Amino acid sequence: MDIKVLKIALAGLLHDIGKFMERAGIDIPSEYIDGNQSLYQPKTNWQYTHKHALYTAYFIDEMVKYFPREITEYASSRDSFINLAAKHHKPDSDSPEQLIIHEADCLSSGVERKEFEEEKWIAKKAKEIPLFPILEDISVAEKWKENKPENFIFSYPLKEISPLNIFPVKKQDSQQLAYGELYQKFIQVFKSLPHKECLKLWMEHFDSLLFVFTTSIPSATLKHSDGRFEEIISDISLYDHGRLTSAFAVSMYLYHLLTDSMDKNSIEKTDEKKFLLIEGNFYGIQDFIFSEGGSTAKYAAKMLRGRSFYVSLLSELAADFLLDRLGLPFTSVVTNAAGKFKILAPNTKKHIDALKSTEYEINHWLMENFYGEVSIGFSWVEASPEDFICSKDSLEKLLREIGRASEERKYKKIDLIQYGGTKYTEKYLDKFSDAGVCPLCNRRAANHENEIKEEYLCDICYDHVKIGENLVKKDIVTIATADAALPEKLKVPIFDKYQVSFVSGKLSELLRQNKIVHYWNINSLWKDSSILENFASIKLINGYVPKFTPEYEKEIEKLTYKDSEQDNKETREAIQKQSILSFHHIAKLSLQETPSGFAGVDALGVFKADIDNLGTIFAKGLRPEKRTFSRYATLSRQLNLFFTLYLPYLCKTEFKNIYTIFAGGDDLFLIAPWKEIIRFSMRISEDFYKYCCENSEITLSAGVYITKPETSVMTMAEISEKALEQSKYSGKNRITIFNCPVEWNKLKEFNEIIKELDSWLSKEIITNSFIYKLNEIRELAEEAEKILKEQSIHKNLNPLTWRAKLYYFAIRNIGKGKNKEERIKITEEILSKLANWIETYKESFRIPLWHTIYIRRKA
Repeated sequence: MDIKVLKIALAGLLHDIGKFMERAGIDIPSEYIDGNQSLYQPKTNWQYTHKHALYTAYFIDEMVKYFPREITEYASSRDSFINLAAKHHKPDSDSPEQLIIHEADCLSSGVERKEFEEEKWIAKKAKEIPLFPILEDISVAEKWKENKPENFIFSYPLKEISPLNIFPVKKQDSQQLAYGELYQKFIQVFKSLPHKECLKLWMEHFDSLLFVFTTSIPSATLKHSDGRFEEIISDISLYDHGRLTSAFAVSMYLYHLLTDSMDKNSIEKTDEKKFLLIEGNFYGIQDFIFSEGGSTAKYAAKMLRGRSFYVSLLSELAADFLLDRLGLPFTSVVTNAAGKFKILAPNTKKHIDALKSTEYEINHWLMENFYGEVSIGFSWVEASPEDFICSKDSLEKLLREIGRASEERKYKKIDLIQYGGTKYTEKYLDKFSDAGVCPLCNRRAANHENEIKEEYLCDICYDHVKIGENLVKKDIVTIATADAALPEKLKVPIFDKYQVSFVSGKLSELLRQNKIVHYWNINSLWKDSSILENFASIKLINGYVPKFTPEYEKEIEKLTYKDSEQDNKETREAIQKQSILSFHHIAKLSLQETPSGFAGVDALGVFKADIDNLGTIFAKGLRPEKRTFSRYATLSRQLNLFFTLYLPYLCKTEFKNIYTIFAGGDDLFLIAPWKEIIRFSMRISEDFYKYCCENSEITLSAGVYITKPETSVMTMAEISEKALEQSKYSGKNRITIFNCPVEWNKLKEFNEIIKELDSWLSKEIITNSFIYKLNEIRELAEEAEKILKEQSIHKNLNPLTWRAKLYYFAIRNIGKGKNKEERIKITEEILSKLANWIETYKESFRIPLWHTIYIRRKA
């Protein structure tokens, strides 16, 4: 990649770093001000403004030895790195590159051009203004508050990114870290960033550093109106603004370079279609993750985890492959989550041709290895600078166009002319040998070299199993070129271009050979705080997976209950090796110990959820004057962080037996002990509500399917998806459990009912048989309600007698062993509650009732 492109990308990313430094209270020496103020600060009314630009220059000068030399050396004043980054408010008219950074800064802000900035007191004032969450200002019903700072309740704490720090807090509860303290932490890590000898790797680490330390910093805090400055609703972070500025700058630079229009008039022209907005979509993800063969159950947990992570790798590396072909840096990726990414690129024939050829190459490789099971589609629309300006309506139109193009592309997934017919079938059959068909996928040829537990796997499935094993042991993933001599690498390089290994050390020779493409930390941000000690690029593409620890020794009887001697032995070995929990063991953890042995149903709870009305939220949730591209990107990132950063942390700290199949974008799919998944459901709905600033217009829907661990994963996926659809169909903002959709707030009420039923059973006031009889009466009550609603003649009116039956069985069964007076009192109290529960909750009363039955059933 052209070094100039990387320099412009980094300048755009870093251009506002001076705001961080200025608010941190760092003093610039007077001699530096005297010598450089006129270079970087424009004048208004005989006063220098935009002091943060001078701070950006000072930051680069002070830290120059910590930047890669390729960036800071060997350049003219026109395109030197310091001038590209710091002259964004006072670009030289003879420097197209500086003008481009200035224009990109404006486009990222969603305004025509910035003509105002700080007076001397503004830096002091800015320190007191927090970052407001976009999520509080979303309204699908278009019922926005008046757009004044005092009307908004929440803000983000001024802290580095962590699973808990991403939650907004009420402004009066906000305990802001001093900018100075945050800045010093930032500088400490910045000075020790690894891989300075490899510019692209270093830039990725630096980008992640900015993500961690500047995501809670507002990019702009004040506006100039009628000759005075006013506080604004600052909801774009310094990180998001810099990242999008970088994307705009690179695309504009390459467009004007390739169209021979590197002049001021052309650069400032806003109605020319300079950009391509590209969307990449992976199709068939769910079928791919859950596809199964004859022996899939043996490796179900590892295969699911490996395949899910592999899908994330495919998405990340497809975007990287495309960027490489387009000559773009990683900052050109605007969003990337859940198998979908958006890229900003220059609109030239060269880039459109590269798009088409890259899509073909990726899909050809996917067809050769997955036979149509999964494919990728690239869609794109042309865009002009004014399409991204907030005062226009064109951004909404642009997003609709890319959405429509993407939907159309979905129906052209496979080239049947090339891949249909006998010619391709013969080629497929030629791959098989006496090793036969892989027992895990039932699709690809097995290989004698890939033996696991006396079975021969295909290269791809072998890779998935090994990935599944490594994900719970290693935090660093190294991506290298296909020919890199890495240990423990994949059998099949992705796209014949990328090799993947979980090796993190001894890479100096490969670095020297320029064979390391990426060096990602996939776990540490949600695992612990030590990430700041050994910092590397952060990729939130791995979820939490439960594994055995010595603590599980206490659960050994439960984990081996009714198992064979051989299974018992394997469980003990798994605990010693700290292996991943199998679905069999996860199900066993639903049992509970009683004086007479274990009780309950050893079953899995399969949980599927996603955000309601997400398309509408993006299309019209923001008030019209706030519909900027940077806010769309910010909103996407904020929602994704809940699933990719907070969720694995929550599982690690409080729900340690939950298995993440996938979580990201706007949805999640989890497997856990069925009892735990219901408790988790209550928690996740509460936390999501808090995360979204208690905004009732951003909601989740979910479905829970309870099943035995032997159930095929495809069936788990299909039935949990139907349960989720039932929640959507019933009005959204609901969860479906036991085939019954209910609003989230009912779960707390049901939890209290469960506790009361359990108390009665424990005190032997009622019996297990009475609970089963109560379930029959509940069914009669459901039928009775249908009869009354229909108001027609029915032959069977028996359901209408449910109250009498409830009374009869209560009198005969409640409080046996108590004296008459006490029994009457207890019976009246319980009868009243039971009748009220049945009448109030109707069909949904089955949730607490069946929960009690499942817990109490003899194991």
